[in-house]
Amino acid sequence: MQIEEAKYFWTKEIRPRFSKSALEAKVRGISKFYVRYVNLDNAATTKPFRSVVDKVKEFLDEYGSVHRGAGQHSIITTERYESARDRIRRFVGASDNNYILFTKNTTEAVNNLSTLLKYELGKVLVSEIEHSSNLLPWLKNGEIKQYKTNEKNEIDLDDLEAKLKNNEIKLVVVTGASNVTGYKPPVYEIAKLAHKYGTRIFVDCCQLLQHEKVDVLEDDDLRHLDFIAFSGHKMYAPFGSGCLVGPKDFFDESSPYQIGGGNLPYITHNLEIKRFKNVRAHDPGSPNAVGAIAIEEAINNLEDIGLNKIAEYENTLMKVAIEKIKQIRGVNLYIDQENIPGTVIPFDMEGINHKIVAEKLAEYHGIGLRSGSFCCYELVRRLKNISREQDQKIADEVESGITTNIPGIVRASIALCNNLEDIDTFVEGLSYLVTYKG
Repeated sequence: MQIEEAKYFWTKEIRPRFSKSALEAKVRGISKFYVRYVNLDNAATTKPFRSVVDKVKEFLDEYGSVHRGAGQHSIITTERYESARDRIRRFVGASDNNYILFTKNTTEAVNNLSTLLKYELGKVLVSEIEHSSNLLPWLKNGEIKQYKTNEKNEIDLDDLEAKLKNNEIKLVVVTGASNVTGYKPPVYEIAKLAHKYGTRIFVDCCQLLQHEKVDVLEDDDLRHLDFIAFSGHKMYAPFGSGCLVGPKDFFDESSPYQIGGGNLPYITHNLEIKRFKNVRAHDPGSPNAVGAIAIEEAINNLEDIGLNKIAEYENTLMKVAIEKIKQIRGVNLYIDQENIPGTVIPFDMEGINHKIVAEKLAEYHGIGLRSGSFCCYELVRRLKNISREQDQKIADEVESGITTNIPGIVRASIALCNNLEDIDTFVEGLSYLVTYKG
């Protein structure tokens, strides 16, 4: 997408989908003057589409209990809740042989799945570049094995296959897109390898499916993604809901992650539990119908815009940003500058602590960024060339309450709600910091 086309696309297709208050919010800087807030922290969470907010407000007027009441509002709410589930199924290409389970977010989805699997120790393969939410739940439930990445911090498929051959692995775990570098592992190629050795695959899609099409494919396709998870708050629907998608036969054979009202139809006099044999078995308590409706409406927007167009537009913003940042002395970029992998710009500035960079850009220019390790400690250690000896020293310091030396960088993350003006403000802020430093 060319610059002029991107400007037109923003004005005609994107700008009307967000409220004026969301895009033109003012924040007070250090000078006490108000400036427009530039949100470049979209990998953490996103603003809602205007129609998502409108749909939620409309829905609340007829909101009722889900799967419980006999009243009209209860019936309407239940129908809309299940309709949202079907809409999500179609969006990710899941067949009727799969369940769409609603969760609070991706973190809960991973915890849910890791608890249900309960594989023997050492039967789960996790990559070295995973977010803590896609690492710690597996560690909690047993010993894991890690497959390696290469010098570019990309998945080493040869190492993965070697571990699949020799370790009787039951599940391969991988991110759909890195929240640090934007790198997108070849998940369908990984799926083929997993299935070749009788193994399932789980893909954390929370940084991916709002940027490009994700299709779990037919169940008999060797590239089929057995399990995926994602969060509404990263796809313009921040109303407290996420999804876990996976095969019915697996969930039907598994005890629910949580039990309580709603997912158990009957308890006998002798306290014998009778379970549902459908998706409701994994839907305890009063479900977040509002969150489900929000995700459904966000999907309507994404498909109306076109995921291919979204990818083109965001890639144009990234190219402009990278080309301009490359001209600023003292800025270190931690991504492939020629083949831009995604929508994330990880960087730091020589002579300025990463936290100070993020704070100053916020205080002086109203730019929202994030700094730190982004819950990906191993990947950031590799980017910063932290040795094992340094790592142990940092760990010892953390034990004593000192966290100042934990390695970190700064992350700018682009999404649909950004435009070329945001990129210009960001670049101007970085240029100012160089002057401020010197």
